Amino acid sequence: MAYSFGVVTLETLVGRKPGDILSSLQSTSTQSIKLCQVLDQRLRLPNNEIVIRDIIHVAVVAFASLNLNPRSRPTMKCVSQCFATELTPLSLPLSEISVQQLMSEELEALFYIGTP
Repeated sequence: MAYSFGVVTLETLVGRKPGDILSSLQSTSTQSIKLCQVLDQRLRLPNNEIVIRDIIHVAVVAFASLNLNPRSRPTMKCVSQCFATELTPLSLPLSEISVQQLMSEELEALFYIGTP
C-alpha cells in the first residue's frame, strides 16, 4: 500500500508517469539531481518556507515508500502519523536538496518516518 502511495505522490510532484520517474532515478546518479530539477516544471517553484518544507516532507515520505526492500517501507499508518507530526524548519534551501538526500535515512529520521 505504501508503495502505491509513493508512486502516486511522486507522479503528482513531478508531473510525469511513475515509470518515467522511477527508471530515470534508477539509471542516473541521484547525487547530482536536485529536487527542484525533478519537480513539475510547469509550475513555479514556491518561495514560501512552509510550502517548501511541506514539499520536501512529502517527497521524503514518497521516496521512503518506494524503497526497493518492501520491509524497509513505512506502513500507511506510519505515513499518516508522520504527516500529523509538527515539523521543525529545515536549514537547506530547495535548490540545494538532492534526490539522494531525500532518499537518505537522515531526512527520514528528521521527518519521523518509521519503518515497521
